[in-house]
Amino acid sequence: MRLSILGAGTILPQPNRSPACHLLEIAGRKLVFDLGPGAVARLAAAGLDHREIDTVFISHLHPDHVLDLVTLLQATNATPSWERRAPLQLIGCRGLAAFTEALLAIFRDARPETYALEIHELELGANEVAGLNIHAALTGHTSNSLALRLEAEGRVFAYSGDAADLPALVEIAQDADLFLCEASFPDGQGTPDHLTATQAASIAARAGVRHLVLTHLYPQADTQNMRAEAEAQFKGRLTIAQDGTEVRA
Repeated sequence: MRLSILGAGTILPQPNRSPACHLLEIAGRKLVFDLGPGAVARLAAAGLDHREIDTVFISHLHPDHVLDLVTLLQATNATPSWERRAPLQLIGCRGLAAFTEALLAIFRDARPETYALEIHELELGANEVAGLNIHAALTGHTSNSLALRLEAEGRVFAYSGDAADLPALVEIAQDADLFLCEASFPDGQGTPDHLTATQAASIAARAGVRHLVLTHLYPQADTQNMRAEAEAQFKGRLTIAQDGTEVRA
């Protein structure tokens, strides 16, 4: 299992942390988690041609997690001498289908022409979608924001999305080999709908996570201080992500 962080930041511009996008390679699949602004170009820079993308997860419908969906769909239609035939799987939160339809009503040239866009809105709890076993839980960030857990070939990957400090995250991350968790702010600067490094690390410790990867850092996050805050709670392997970070498990 390999995780490539292609967007470790937020909607606020930063030189080394772009809006959310993550590529998970597991069980022979290449799975994209969130498509913030510029994500399709960063995926290409990481070696994933947009024609190869077959499964995209959207954790919630804030612009820093979903704006490049229309870029992917438009690029798929506009590629010279190529037509997509295989379905594109779009998996995520409640409201994703209506959001996508509204997007395509505005950007009409992005509407799929030669292939099916298969949209799956996850149920809370266990789901079997597109050949994947996925567990979903609400995060408290918005009314429909999801945390996701994926199990394949004896490995467990968990993703917090954007989240409040809720017990459901411990269940999602339980015994995960990799837990990709937001840590928006340092201690003392947190908000009710985001996690600090201390909160993220505490969740990981309670869940028995093997490797914690902190992402979604705002510009005011001081990496050195956040590492110390996280290490006070979590004794496993810890990575603080920036664009281009890669980890294996």
